[in-house]
Amino acid sequence: MDKFSKLKPNSDKPTSKKENVLFQNKYVKLIEFDDWSIITGKDCVICIPYLIEQNKFIIRQEYIPTYKYAEGQDFHLACVGGEIEESETPEESLIRELQEEAGIVLRENFRIELEKPLFFNKGCSVKCYYCIITLNENDYHEIVPPTDGSKVEKMSQTAKIDVKYINSLNTSDITTEFMLDKLRKHLNLL
Repeated sequence: MDKFSKLKPNSDKPTSKKENVLFQNKYVKLIEFDDWSIITGKDCVICIPYLIEQNKFIIRQEYIPTYKYAEGQDFHLACVGGEIEESETPEESLIRELQEEAGIVLRENFRIELEKPLFFNKGCSVKCYYCIITLNENDYHEIVPPTDGSKVEKMSQTAKIDVKYINSLNTSDITTEFMLDKLRKHLNLL
């Protein structure tokens, strides 16, 4: 274990003059690097907002084509979030996603505290910035979520779930389950 404790994070992505691109579209790129096929794309943000006075949290019921392809089920639970757009900071992206997906407009000086970003898996270089956002009624106001205009997002909806139901939710992916565990820990429910 001692040899791993000396590892230091490298914040710079490897720079290569010429990438060996195996596939690319507007969302994802598959490259070959050090004899690996690596999926790369935009980093992302996710969160679960917790509304203190209501003792509820916000989660999405989303139409996710990937999961429908694998399981045949149309809708799955997911966290509020999305890709970080060019020129956005992770915090700015999260503020935008909260408005688009959940209709939550944060007060101007609200401070978002993101956790250290994590990779999804060994084969993907995309990083995910995440947090639990605890909100009291003075921290936000609600609007009708404008969505990003995509077909998939128009099919999806946001739900406020009472905390007492947190253990009865049927999640489909490790990211959503991870975030619900973070919320349980945050609320001392473990």
